[in-house]
Amino acid sequence: MTKTISDFINFSFGALMMVTALAYTFWSMTDWPKAYELVPSAATVFIEETKIPEEVTWTGNQVVAKLYRLSEENIPVEVNGRLFQYESEVKQFQSTVPLNALYKKEIKLNKTGNVTKIIFTQQ
Repeated sequence: MTKTISDFINFSFGALMMVTALAYTFWSMTDWPKAYELVPSAATVFIEETKIPEEVTWTGNQVVAKLYRLSEENIPVEVNGRLFQYESEVKQFQSTVPLNALYKKEIKLNKTGNVTKIIFTQQ
């Protein structure tokens, strides 16, 4: 290869790198405002997060799992009017809870704030 061809290749590579660097800089400068829109600030948190959360529903599977866990803590659980107080009741009557149904949860507290009963009603 002659010196002229080698110099041309070096110049072309340098020019290509310069154009690429300028294009990347321009592209990143135009992309910055979009990136800052996604970052929450104090103002956007108070404006956008004021929605009242919708009520959480429980599936029958979750209710049965909760029955087993809460029976160990000696908290009575009522599901559709049936009261579960003991582990033997949970084992005997868990089949009465439809597993595909959705349930609403309500917690009863005493004057000191301790949980006295958990009520699941089918929706």
